[in-house]
Amino acid sequence: MAGCTIASYQTLLYLFTFIATGEILCQVRNPERIQIPRVRSPVPIAATAQNNANVIGRPSNKQLANKQSSKSQQNSSRLLQQNPPAPPVSVKELFNSSSCVEPPFTCPHPRIQFYLYTRLTQNDPELLDVTDPESLYTSHFNPKHPVKIIIHGFQGGRNLSPSTDLRNAYFTRGNYNIIIVDYSTLAQIPCLNQVEWAPRFCGMCIAQLANYLADHPRGVPPDKLHLMGYSVGAHIAGLTSNFIKSGKIGRITGLDPTIIFYMSNNRSRDLDPTDAHFVDIIHTAAGILGQWGPSGHADFYVNGGTSQPGCASDSIIQTLSCDHTKVTPYFIESINSNIGFWALPCSNRFYFNLGLCNPPESEYVLMGEHVTHKARGIYYLNTNAKKPYAKGFVKPK
Repeated sequence: MAGCTIASYQTLLYLFTFIATGEILCQVRNPERIQIPRVRSPVPIAATAQNNANVIGRPSNKQLANKQSSKSQQNSSRLLQQNPPAPPVSVKELFNSSSCVEPPFTCPHPRIQFYLYTRLTQNDPELLDVTDPESLYTSHFNPKHPVKIIIHGFQGGRNLSPSTDLRNAYFTRGNYNIIIVDYSTLAQIPCLNQVEWAPRFCGMCIAQLANYLADHPRGVPPDKLHLMGYSVGAHIAGLTSNFIKSGKIGRITGLDPTIIFYMSNNRSRDLDPTDAHFVDIIHTAAGILGQWGPSGHADFYVNGGTSQPGCASDSIIQTLSCDHTKVTPYFIESINSNIGFWALPCSNRFYFNLGLCNPPESEYVLMGEHVTHKARGIYYLNTNAKKPYAKGFVKPK
C-alpha cells in the first residue's frame, strides 16, 4: 500500500526516533504558543448568500485565475509526491528536514491543503480556499450530502492509499462530499524540531476549514462532519476539536492511532471521547505502532488488536507495518460490506481469546462505517486473513 507501508529499515528507524522524541516532548509544560487562526469576517459571505445559496455559480475571471493557481499548486504537490526528498543521512538532519513547517506559522498554510471530491469531480478535485466565500459557492459541495474529512498519516497523501481507496468506496455507495486534508509534503520524513506542536498546528488549520463550513450559508455545522484519521492523522483529528469556534464535531474515527502521543489525563494532546459527539477507534497494532489503551466511546480490537492474520513475513519491519496499515482495508471494506464486521463487547483480550465473553445478540455492534453511535466500551472481533475480511455475524460457541 503506497504511502502506508514502511519500506526500509532506515524509515522504521526514523519512525521509532520520531515516536520516542514525540513522547518526551509531549511532556513539555510550556509548549510553543501558536496564534489560533481566524477565518475572515463572514460579511462577504452574507453579501453574496442570497443569490448563490443553492446554486453553483459560473466562475468569474478572478475565480478562473484562482482555479488556475490551484492547478499549479496541485501539479507542484504531485511532482513532490512523485519525487520525494532524499532521506536524511543523520539524526541531526531530522531536526531540520524538508518536512518542517516554514514560517509564518499561520493558517491557512500553503502546505496544508483541502481538496474536495464529489461524484462529479472524482478525477478533478477542487481546492478549497477557506479565506474566500466564493470558493465554496463555485465548488460542487452539496450540503445535503454527508461530509467526510480524511486525514492521512505519515508518508501519506491525497493520491496515495488509503485516501484513494476510501474515496472509491464511498462513491461506490453514494453521494458524498469528501475533503482530503493533504499535508503530504510535511509528512515525508520526521521533523523532530517541530514534533511537539506540528500536529496541533495542522489541527488548527483543519479547524479553520470546519469553522469556514460552519459560517458559510452553503456549508454545514460541525456536528455534520465526520473526521477520520489514520495513525498520526487520528490524533490530528482529535486536536482539531480544540479549535472549533462553536458546536462540536459529529464523529471522529481513529484508524489505529499512533503510539506517538500519550494517553493521559491531558485530553488536549490526543484523541479522546471529548473530541466529538461520537469517537470510534479501530486497533490493529496496539502497543507497537498504535496506541494500546481505549481512547474513544467505542474501541474495537481486531484479531486481538496487536497482530493481524496474513501479515506474518520474514521481515519484522514488513510485519509490523502490515499490522498497522491493515486497519484501513478493514474500514474501507465496511463501507459496502453486505455482511459487516460484527463485534462483541468484552472487557479484555484474555477473556475474548478464552471465549469467556458471551453477550446476548442484542449487544453485538457493527464495526466501521455503520457503527451505531450508541456503542460504548471495548469490543473484539476476528476477521479473515484475505479479502473479504468480514466474517459477518459469528456468535461464539
